[in-house]
Amino acid sequence: MLTSMVDFSSAAHAANTLLAEGAGGKEHSGINPPLNGAIVLGVLLVLLFVTTRLNKDR
Repeated sequence: MLTSMVDFSSAAHAANTLLAEGAGGKEHSGINPPLNGAIVLGVLLVLLFVTTRLNKDR
């Protein structure tokens, strides 16, 4: 049990260092927060509309 924990820890450490070195210092654009928020708000409003208008229980 203990050896598998050590193996998992060393494998996680190796993967972490590999990912950190693989970045290469390059800047990425990332996600545009206002656009992401607007899209999520739109989707939630559509789901609210569908839920309230197509409810068969009322």
